[in-house]
Amino acid sequence: MGFDEQITPIVSADYCIRLLKDENELRQYQDIRYKHLILGFDPEKAMTAPADATDTNIGYDKETSQLCALYRNPATGKEEVAGGYILMRFKREDSFCKAALKYDLSSLMNGHKYEILEATRAVIAPEHRNAVVINLLWQGIVAYAQKYNLRFVIGTMSFLGTDPLVYSEAASYLHHYYRMPDEIMVRPLKNGHDYYHEIIPKCRLDRAAAIRQLPPLLRGYLGIGAQTCDGFYIDRDLKTVETLAILDMKNYGKCGLK
Repeated sequence: MGFDEQITPIVSADYCIRLLKDENELRQYQDIRYKHLILGFDPEKAMTAPADATDTNIGYDKETSQLCALYRNPATGKEEVAGGYILMRFKREDSFCKAALKYDLSSLMNGHKYEILEATRAVIAPEHRNAVVINLLWQGIVAYAQKYNLRFVIGTMSFLGTDPLVYSEAASYLHHYYRMPDEIMVRPLKNGHDYYHEIIPKCRLDRAAAIRQLPPLLRGYLGIGAQTCDGFYIDRDLKTVETLAILDMKNYGKCGLK
């Protein structure tokens, strides 16, 4: 993987979606990831971090591919990295993927022989956080999965805060309408971070309220055919409540929000 992989660039307006192709672009992406993800969840560290601090020591950067949105400044014509995803491909349960640090993937891994693609947490500079960029990045993920014949795409979806009770409507909605099949079911690891809601019956569920609770990225996943796991994972370091979404590429584009 790394700089050897490429997909056909996807261009719209001032943005281009493609894989990073050199060290300079990787450094730009690392800077964004450090400033808007790592420091974003650690205000105290953010106050003392040097202006040029970055996370170049992330070991898997050279073993994975970075799918990014590049913005071409209309005034200068210069192209700069605006954000993106790290893409990891794996086949076996003992292969490294970030999701395995929080979720039991054994049923998913044992249920088929396909290679899986993990799209890690999206990192986008604040000035580029818009529907156009998110939609284009998703087109890039799908293009990558199709090019390399990857059957499943997985990704962590984050709700703000560490109180899962706030999201009981959303959890029940996902259970009723988007629960992944039992044969590939993923569940959070039983390590004190897992949480299972008491499911609200369909007849009493406020669908509108549930949909409002969903993070925009998760709504995007569901809109193109993704499903979600049982249970939530509470990440107290990042101050989020999370679920794992999975897109079976056979279902891509077959359904929208229910």
